[in-house]
Amino acid sequence: MKTKLTRQQLALIAVLLIAFALLKAGLIWWYLGHKNQPAAAVTVSCQNLQAGCTLPDGSVLTLDRQPQAAQPFGLSLQRLNGSAPAIEFSMRDMDMGFNRYKLLPQGDGWRASIILPVCVTGSHQWQMALKYPDKSYLIDFSTR
Repeated sequence: MKTKLTRQQLALIAVLLIAFALLKAGLIWWYLGHKNQPAAAVTVSCQNLQAGCTLPDGSVLTLDRQPQAAQPFGLSLQRLNGSAPAIEFSMRDMDMGFNRYKLLPQGDGWRASIILPVCVTGSHQWQMALKYPDKSYLIDFSTR
């Protein structure tokens, strides 16, 4: 025995299917927008980066000399476990371009040779961001 659906029943089914599709699209949009949100950055205060700075995870960040714009300086990171972070340098309120460096394995940690650009305003205030998949650290420092 065949049952024929009325116009009202077909309209109700169509409305329910559209509502389901919109709900599904909304949930997918929300998931994609929230799945890779980076953790809030922790600001770390380091008085002397040449002497070494212990980060909250136990890693030790060291610069081989006082940074100077347009002059290379070495950065080393001793970490107990895990992988190397991405390192980015920026200035607050000033676009200094793309300043991301890759750390290369060396001994029990990683090392990079860094050259920072010269700021046309003469500012020497920089911020270093160490970005891991699950956390990030911000460190303010000055160049000569």
